[in-house]
Order: sequence, then structure tokens, then C-alpha cells
Amino acid sequence: MDGNEPHNVGFFEFLSEKERAELLQTTELTTFEPSQILIEEGSEPSSLFILTSGQVEVRKRLPDGGDKLLAVLDAKNGRTVVGERGLLSDSETSATVKARSEVEAVKVPRETFRAMIHEGRPAAYKLAYRVAHILAERLARLDEEIVEAAREIERHGETDLEMFRHKLMTEWTV
Repeated sequence: MDGNEPHNVGFFEFLSEKERAELLQTTELTTFEPSQILIEEGSEPSSLFILTSGQVEVRKRLPDGGDKLLAVLDAKNGRTVVGERGLLSDSETSATVKARSEVEAVKVPRETFRAMIHEGRPAAYKLAYRVAHILAERLARLDEEIVEAAREIERHGETDLEMFRHKLMTEWTV
């Protein structure tokens, strides 16, 4: 087995050797070229991608038709998971994720993951727990950003709800 397989990806360290082997059977190693889209905002829930190399950018559409760069995720920095909401939610995707460089990723297909949950497989439940933990951390960061945006608006004496909404949409990060 080579270094790109899930049992060697740090993200899967919480699984036993048997569970890693079980998950290995359900994953795919995928490669994306620069500018290729991994996840498109507004599309149906997709797969989970664990980056093993390369960089992606996360962008959010703005009401004026433009978009905002929310984050650059680099496999070297440990921020390597995208598409996690798609495993646990039926809502459409909330942002576009595009390769900035050549990207290699381990893909956990949503349908396969859902089948594993239905079958009661421990690896899937452990993965769901890990994804929920990631989402909770991101929600905590978002809460902090909302509070900071509200404080800044108060410092400037702005109380208009539309101004607050605009500031949140244009200055938030992931």
C-alpha cells in the first residue's frame, strides 16, 4: 500500500487497522488539476475529500454576483478536509472548492458512506463523529467572527441590519 492510501493519512488515525482496511475498500484516490472544481456551491451534497497534497481555495458567492475567497486550504498545513457537510446533511453545498495547484485527495463517496451507516459499520460511525467534531470547531470559529463583526459595527456606530449583513457576507472566513 502506498502513502496516499487512507491508512497512512493522518485524518484516519482514529480508526483501528481493521476499520482502516474496511474504509480503504470504499475510498478512491483522486487527482484534480489547477482550477478544477472539487465541489460546486449550490449543488447536491457530495463526497468528503481528504487532501493528501496540494492547495484548494474555498469561495462563496455574494449577493451582487461576485464571490469571496473564504480560505485557502493546504494539505501541508493539516487543514485537509472539504465536503464534510455533505456526508451528514441533505442541504446543498454552501461554497465552491477549487484546486489552486495539482491536488491529490482521498475521496469518501457520500452514497458509500451512507450505506456503511445503514449497515451499522463502526468505521462509518467513527468517521461521522470525526466530521461532527470538525463541524463543531468551524461553528465555534464562526460564532467568534460574528461577535467580532458585531463589535466592529457597534464601534463605528452602525446599527443598520443591511450593513451588518453585508459585512458578514464580505468579511467572514472559514
